[in-house]
Amino acid sequence: MHGFFIAASPTHSSAATYGGCAENTGCAAVQVAVMTERINRLRRGHFSMHAGDRHGHRGLQCLISRRRRLLSYLRKRRLIMYAMVVNRLGLRR
Repeated sequence: MHGFFIAASPTHSSAATYGGCAENTGCAAVQVAVMTERINRLRRGHFSMHAGDRHGHRGLQCLISRRRRLLSYLRKRRLIMYAMVVNRLGLRR
């Protein structure tokens, strides 16, 4: 089994923070927060030990592009939520 899944409690805490309640895990803001957590964990943990993992880098790029598409959706549809998510996660500098 792969060790790259996010535990249930960070997902629910992200859902409570960005989605309003712990059960709202389908909200785009919650998905962006969970993906950001997963991306940061992969960059710090996995790729610091396995720098030559090219297949893993491709998966990371796919995850980053999925997050970018969700952020684009938020920017078009819910600008206030987009600004809140970007500021809390520190994505745009």
